[in-house]
Amino acid sequence: MNRRDQLIADHLNCVRWVIHSFIHVNENVCGLEYDDLYQEGCIALWRAAETFDEQQGAQFHSYAISVIHNHLLDYCRKVQSRTAAVVPLEDVETVRSIAPAWDGDSSLFVEQVLEYGKRTYSGVAKLGVEALELKIAGYSGTDIAKLYGVQPNHVGAWISRAAQKLKKDMFLVENSGTNP
Repeated sequence: MNRRDQLIADHLNCVRWVIHSFIHVNENVCGLEYDDLYQEGCIALWRAAETFDEQQGAQFHSYAISVIHNHLLDYCRKVQSRTAAVVPLEDVETVRSIAPAWDGDSSLFVEQVLEYGKRTYSGVAKLGVEALELKIAGYSGTDIAKLYGVQPNHVGAWISRAAQKLKKDMFLVENSGTNP
């Protein structure tokens, strides 16, 4: 067995650990089931073994976890972007409350409002828009908090701040007769 194969065999548990620690497994979404995530994690582990340079003095375990984690996050984003977004009702209501008179296609409207927020805001309000986007994509507040390395109540505060700003801006847009 060559060095690469030995590294892979010795560190398969890293894949399982990353999935359980950082990734939201969703058995109801094709591609986000545990088996699919594990397979993608193994591909990332193989890439880590291929690209690992012992000369740099890093430990393979730490390097592999980083590569697997980043690969799985990218993979999850791709899966979520290609699946038709099913927006949870409470999140649609949060966005609809921003401009209650709007009566068009709600998924298009949600996308437009969030894009407007990402382009326009900074700081806590921008974090709130990003968090709301992740919630709509299926992440829980706890998952989002882990991604940003903060307490879950921070995420709720961010979303609240973003919703306040968006309501104010959408009120101005609604009264001016233009789209976001």
